[in-house]
Amino acid sequence: MLIYSKKMNKLKIWKLFNLTFILTAVFSLFSCVTMQDDVYVDNFSNNSEVADFEKRFSELDAVFYDTSIEDSSSFQQKLEAFITEIDYVLKDFSLKKAVVARLYALEGLAYFESGNKSQAKKFYELSIDAFKGDARSFILAYRLSLEKNLEEKLNSFSDKSLLVLETALTKFSEQDYASAVAKFDEAFLSLDTFYREAYGELRNTSWALKNLPKDADSRNISLLSSKNLTVMQMLLLANQKPDLLYNHTVGKKLSDKELYAKIAGSGLLNPVSQPLSEENALSKNSTVTRLIAARFLWNLYNEQKNTQNQAAKYSKAFANKKRSPIPDVRLDSPDFDAALGCVENEIMHLEDGIDFGSEKEVSGLEFDESVSRLSGQGR
Repeated sequence: MLIYSKKMNKLKIWKLFNLTFILTAVFSLFSCVTMQDDVYVDNFSNNSEVADFEKRFSELDAVFYDTSIEDSSSFQQKLEAFITEIDYVLKDFSLKKAVVARLYALEGLAYFESGNKSQAKKFYELSIDAFKGDARSFILAYRLSLEKNLEEKLNSFSDKSLLVLETALTKFSEQDYASAVAKFDEAFLSLDTFYREAYGELRNTSWALKNLPKDADSRNISLLSSKNLTVMQMLLLANQKPDLLYNHTVGKKLSDKELYAKIAGSGLLNPVSQPLSEENALSKNSTVTRLIAARFLWNLYNEQKNTQNQAAKYSKAFANKKRSPIPDVRLDSPDFDAALGCVENEIMHLEDGIDFGSEKEVSGLEFDESVSRLSGQGR
């Protein structure tokens, strides 16, 4: 009887353990269902189809935040193609609800960037109807001003990388570049590499602008952020440096037209290796290539040093040579001396250690770096 009693006690304990386990599992399942609103989905890196749309949207999104973009028609066409392809994929009724929610949110974001906020809101509602708690859905709501507290919501996400990235974009648009850099770097640590590839240029722009005062002139910021410059814009950036153009402006605030007239009349936009001609003359709307930037900077350098009589010294030294020391700068280029002079005096660098990148367009940041080196050399 004692043996039988022990067996019965073991059996009761075993049944009790099983019952406890089952109740715990049921309770956990019930909790997950009832708390769905508090569970946020961020990462779809294991879903190749969603990851592809994420990659493509990130590339579009970076363009959307790039204030220097000019070809808006091409951007709109890409958004329309993106929307069409998501619509096609959403016809698959076997898609999981979380995936459907993400695709609806991405489509809504594309509509938002195309300027159609009513459609964007419609797809936000479709997204939360499919599955509440998607990260892109929240981002869409934030951009539509349906959600206000982006940074406060970060703790609600188990994987908050996309919200950190959205914070970086917000800081970028607010011109809080130091904070933007920090948030971009934080987000890139845990996001797939294609996010860094898409938003990396915005991050680099933030880094370059991070030391600007918060009340910096918006026009100057716009110029620095430009992917290419006109001659007029180049002069405006150069004029931001103390005393660099003082000989021509005498410290006065000039209109764009007056500034261009002063600088053009001084000869700072003329080549030194060949006589000025109709072919090599520059208008205020001419696009600045590296050779044109070198021309202006080399003239400024010689003006500062009072060495205008030596500005063409490289042409004289290579007069009987058959080959240029810089492969993509011809011996008969009107800016041969400018290119060699800027490289030798470390105002500009060779693009790859070999070529100058003669016809490459110069961004605002690139020119500012070069003109800062010239300004720092003093007189």
